[in-house]
Amino acid sequence: MLPGIFNKLHNGFMVYHFSTTFKEISFCTQVLDLLWKDNFIRGYIKTNDGLIKVLLRYYDGLPMCNRLIVVSRPRDRLYISSLDLYRLPKEFGVVVVSTRRGIMTSEEAVRKGEGGEILAYVS
Repeated sequence: MLPGIFNKLHNGFMVYHFSTTFKEISFCTQVLDLLWKDNFIRGYIKTNDGLIKVLLRYYDGLPMCNRLIVVSRPRDRLYISSLDLYRLPKEFGVVVVSTRRGIMTSEEAVRKGEGGEILAYVS
């Protein structure tokens, strides 16, 4: 489900749409909260019919997200320790990690001493 969300967001950014809409999935609001905290999107609105409308963010006419890449897929999952998360370069972008304590960025996971599955990265 995460590839579908990221594909819709990426396509919306590439054609300069104001917003994009998709069906609400259990963990997609957690991922959208991470994107909102790191200023990649302007926000999102839940509608009554089970849809989420994501407001996309641009700066000087350019999309804030250049890359939205899903790393871990059902057939080949990628797990990483908190030490390896700490070693990732800061220029890499925002890494979305699924840990025992929930979905968070790599910086939060390192602060909490958690490793986990790398879901995606955004830059």
